[in-house]
Amino acid sequence: MRTFKFVTLLILGLLIFGTASFFAYELFIKPNRAEKKEKAAEAAAPKGTPTPDPGAPDLQRLQGLQGAGKTVEARDGLKAWIEAHPQSPLLQEARRQLGGCNMVILFQPAENPSLITYTVVKGDSLAKIASKHQSNAELIQKANGLPNINLQIGQQLIVPTLKPSLDLDRKTKTLTLLNNGTYLKEYTLLSAPAAPKIPSNTASKVLDKVASAGSKRIAFGDKAYAESDRIIILTGAPAVVGYSVPAPASAPTPSLAPSSSLTNASQTNTAATNAVTNAPVIPVPTPEPMPGGYVLSTEDMLELFPLVSRNTPVIIH
Repeated sequence: MRTFKFVTLLILGLLIFGTASFFAYELFIKPNRAEKKEKAAEAAAPKGTPTPDPGAPDLQRLQGLQGAGKTVEARDGLKAWIEAHPQSPLLQEARRQLGGCNMVILFQPAENPSLITYTVVKGDSLAKIASKHQSNAELIQKANGLPNINLQIGQQLIVPTLKPSLDLDRKTKTLTLLNNGTYLKEYTLLSAPAAPKIPSNTASKVLDKVASAGSKRIAFGDKAYAESDRIIILTGAPAVVGYSVPAPASAPTPSLAPSSSLTNASQTNTAATNAVTNAPVIPVPTPEPMPGGYVLSTEDMLELFPLVSRNTPVIIH
């Protein structure tokens, strides 16, 4: 009797635990194994060719127009392309090309109706002409390719009249230049203050524009002005500064005299060893540290600097 009870309990136990194990396998182990097999198959499968951007051919065509000197046609086409492809991975490239077109057209009287043609009269200076037309002296000099600030009576000048504003985006590290609220060009910031955790917009403006050499301020028109450092000072915010990215240093390669014959191979090897050992050590200059604030490359700063003036509005994102 006891043996019968024991066998019965054993059978019931096996049924209970066996059923539980079966359901556990079906519910957890089996699906997990199937999922792993699927992932392994996906990883082993050859990667398909990514779908090409449908706007790429048209963008390439517009780039060709720009290279052929058809700047206005390229600009209009790029504007339409950007509106039609707002999510394209090529959007930044299109904006870069549009900025290049805009900067060319900015100084072309035939394509830019906002340019004023002015004839120099007695007593004129770049500063006086800029004041008359709400421009700035350095921008007039740049637009006309003048080597200095000297003018001649009767000289014809083009006077750009801009209504610039700046958008600084700390998250994307970009500085966007607008003219009368319309996109003109976007610059990449080499460095920017950290973006706040809570997104916010701060209104600022250009307080001053400074050209300097060391601690000395350089006036526009000075012979040293072309080589000076430029700083755009903002109200209530870090300044916009320029920075020259140092070129990578390369180690000097010792110059060895060629061997005159194979019989002198050992002597040549010895001379080569001595030449390398005794080669002068050329110290690698330490690059200047990245300055604080909103940092542009020196090239971009030199382009932007004449395009803004005191009180130019600035929005910091």
